[in-house]
Amino acid sequence: MKFVRFRALALLMFPIWALPIAAEPATLSLEDAIQRALDQSINLRREAIDLALADYSARRLWSEIFPGINLSAGLTLLPQTLFTDPGFRYNADELRYSLNLGLALSLNPSLRASMNRIELAFRTQLLSYEDARRQLEIRVIKDFLRLITMNENVAHMEENLEFATHTMNNNRIAWQHGHISELTWLNSQLSVETARYALNTARGAYQNALWEFLALLGMDAGTDITFTGTIDIIPILYDPEQLILIYLPRRPDIINQRQTIERMELGRSITSLSSRSPTLTLSTQWGTHPGQGLGFGDPLAERVSGSVTLNIPIDSWVPGTRQSQNIRAASAEVEKARLDLQNIETQAKTEIRSLISNLRNTWESLEIARLRVDIAQRTVDVTDEGFRSGTVSFQELEDRRRDLSDARQSLLLGELNYQNLLLDLAAALNVEWRVLTRQQPGAILMPEA
Repeated sequence: MKFVRFRALALLMFPIWALPIAAEPATLSLEDAIQRALDQSINLRREAIDLALADYSARRLWSEIFPGINLSAGLTLLPQTLFTDPGFRYNADELRYSLNLGLALSLNPSLRASMNRIELAFRTQLLSYEDARRQLEIRVIKDFLRLITMNENVAHMEENLEFATHTMNNNRIAWQHGHISELTWLNSQLSVETARYALNTARGAYQNALWEFLALLGMDAGTDITFTGTIDIIPILYDPEQLILIYLPRRPDIINQRQTIERMELGRSITSLSSRSPTLTLSTQWGTHPGQGLGFGDPLAERVSGSVTLNIPIDSWVPGTRQSQNIRAASAEVEKARLDLQNIETQAKTEIRSLISNLRNTWESLEIARLRVDIAQRTVDVTDEGFRSGTVSFQELEDRRRDLSDARQSLLLGELNYQNLLLDLAAALNVEWRVLTRQQPGAILMPEA
């Protein structure tokens, strides 16, 4: 009991300045968010490790023709006989030792193709790293814009709750004085609770999305964030066929498929040359061992040998053999990869055309959505004046407020959808999203006439 009292007294005497103080809101721009995500991404670090390994191999192509070097040493401890005459008897003169050093070099026309494949592996890994960076950047921008939209939606719902609360307070006084019916008073209470429920749901969704976003950036979950920056919403009037002509070959998936075809062609060359071309093997060996059979007391003797071997394969030229089938299978894989490239190009063209069409349709919808908000706002103002003067019912006012809320939410979601489509188009063209918003003469992407 004394210990409990001591703890309670200590808590009462705990200085106020020792309590945690809420941190100041941190301002986070779009560029800062992208950079933080790139710095914190574990997947990018893994890609960077693979890229470094591929770069290390590409810079050391000489390893493909580096000769094989081996060093061996041996020691014989037991005598040469065990059960026959003279039987087992330890004899130091029977000790044997040997030391050998050998070098071997094999030359085949497939070496050049092997080197090219190593260089191709580096270029493929570099493409994978750059594409991972671009995809992460687009993801961060989308999450950033989504949080801004959700935050604005929360602000609108707070405004709705404030209005509903103000109306309820006025209706309470009016009901107490007998100016309105009890049904109107109950409806105003219901409106407040409905607005509070919607606001609580929106705040919870925003908080969960914010925590996920902060984790992606490597920031503390309790950080209060103020977002700055956005993507300008401007009409996109580019000709899809012109975009396809200029930027289709630069898409990462198409480049990757072309590299796959090149890699398979190199693999086919390696298989064919290794199976059908002569292989020249140069080898030399130096060794030392006892010369007179006197064990360790034997004078040192050494031997140097060298050989040149030319291996000419024959079976791979015979149709139907395993080696011949391997060459045939490699050629078939190349043809399949080329068909896959045609399929990817067709899908990419369809995607670009669809994105341009969706951007145009969404822009027209945004213009309608803005007009809806203006009309709904004016309608609410007029209806509110009528409600105050007693010429408009409370239900009519609630309906008009609901129309305004729906119009605002539709506009917010439409703007977010338009920005996401713009980012998807940038990803489909493999360009920076800022390039798409350059409408001045001389831009990289020329608008259609």
